Amino acid sequence: MTDTQEASQPHTRSVTFGGESFALTGQMPAVGAAAPSFSVCAWHNAAKVDVTLESLLGPGRPLLLSVFASVDTPVSRLQLKNFDNALAQFGDLATGVHISSDLPFTIRRVFGNEEIACFMGFSDYLDRNFGHAYGVLLEESQVLARAVFVIDSTGILRYAELLPEVTFEPDYLAALNALSECCEWPANNEAGDETHDTAAAT
Repeated sequence: MTDTQEASQPHTRSVTFGGESFALTGQMPAVGAAAPSFSVCAWHNAAKVDVTLESLLGPGRPLLLSVFASVDTPVSRLQLKNFDNALAQFGDLATGVHISSDLPFTIRRVFGNEEIACFMGFSDYLDRNFGHAYGVLLEESQVLARAVFVIDSTGILRYAELLPEVTFEPDYLAALNALSECCEWPANNEAGDETHDTAAAT
């Protein structure tokens, strides 16, 4: 292969799981650019419900996306609980969504057992739409890598973290600080500053 041919080849991205490398599909979106549209699903009253990025965004209300392969792993349970506890400090100023490769039934069971109060849980299992759009799908196993995204209320991606090792926890403080910066905090409200301390305690 010539240098020109090699330069034209797309860069292979990967993460590790227990030290073993696994390739990822696609490319992650750039921070500061429009967040890619996506569709995930839930199960309600024995029917599949499709949810899009556009339906999750609200006026003045940014979005925190917490992403992992399965809620049935210890690290993902920690991520689920830590973000859910921290998001309580934001009240109605932000939306929290967990996206995994689980069946909707599994997500519903775990959310009930863990008493998740602030986050919504959706599934990417059907067509891996989210994983492809955000470049966080493991090519071989077709499950999601661990990642966190913050999207402001206008649909611009403001923060992105892809964990290099699937078993690592995300940087909660950095993600929550980015979310806080996107929120429209009421005047003379110190909740935004308190978020830093809350995140550090997770």
